[in-house]
Amino acid sequence: MTWSKLCSDPADFLWDAVRTRGVRLTVYLVLTAALFPSSRFILLMVLLTTVAVMWTRDYRRYRSPAIFYLMAAVAALVIGYGLVFMNVESVDEQRVAKNPWGTGISLVRDGIYIGEGQGFRGPIKLRVEVRDHRIIGLKTLEYPDLISVLDNQVAVFKRQILQDGKLDRPAQPPMLRGVSQTLTGYANAVESALAQGIPDYPKYSFLSRAFLEIFLGKAPDRVTLNALAILFAAFMVFEYALQSMLVPGTGRAINCYNCATCVGVCPIKEVEGVQMPMGLVLLTRLGEYERVMELSKYCVGCGRCAAKCPIGNSGPLVISAAFEEAWKQKKKKLDEQGGPA
Repeated sequence: MTWSKLCSDPADFLWDAVRTRGVRLTVYLVLTAALFPSSRFILLMVLLTTVAVMWTRDYRRYRSPAIFYLMAAVAALVIGYGLVFMNVESVDEQRVAKNPWGTGISLVRDGIYIGEGQGFRGPIKLRVEVRDHRIIGLKTLEYPDLISVLDNQVAVFKRQILQDGKLDRPAQPPMLRGVSQTLTGYANAVESALAQGIPDYPKYSFLSRAFLEIFLGKAPDRVTLNALAILFAAFMVFEYALQSMLVPGTGRAINCYNCATCVGVCPIKEVEGVQMPMGLVLLTRLGEYERVMELSKYCVGCGRCAAKCPIGNSGPLVISAAFEEAWKQKKKKLDEQGGPA
């Protein structure tokens, strides 16, 4: 798949893109990142690792230079992370002198500010009103922890803030599940709101904000991690079914339920640790067409597997379809590299 094809034959280009597992994986990850922004860093690592494995294999087989482009991109990310780390560390040191905690409330101008902090089950959002350098109002806008940490758990902390007119560390919370995270998130929400009222409050550079937002984001909570686990299982089932349906002649590989009846009647039985022909059918389902192509020479085409298969699968037909697809992919990659087929 080359970009020049996009201009000459856009329909064929899009079809090649849909048939390419790496492209589909990228689409899956982008959609997941849009649904769960806090999962961006995890998804980025998954994408880089997967692409690195695929392109390393392409380099070994076809001397494709794509892996070097990936290395350059990773190097740029590492350099960017280093620059962002230095900026964040410098800004955090400068913020110590303008911290809104305690007597730092004297730096905050009068006004109403919105702040957000990460609680036990999600972001806590508050509206904070400041007058005469005192906190006179606190209103909860979002509080997802209510399902596990009742609102009265933070009521004492809220009264303390309004009574003192400033933000101080909460008292030792009761030993209940999630209370510490909730109080920390509540305090951080108040702090982020107060910081907006401090003139010349140190801020991260544009590069740091963009890097943190795009590549790192917020730390994933347990809801996001559970959702990722469920989506991963769903994507794998969908992906391996879709892969077989996109390649002519390989769709019947989905029907195989690994009973190994075909292995019992096959005169070859096993080659290089792969059971014949069931192993080749399963490799076809996974899209490992080149591996099927390597082992297909051992199949004698006797058809005994088709006669014994409970659902009528024919090993030689599946293997032939996978062989043809492997040959097409190999020829296309060699053509892109300008080498002989």
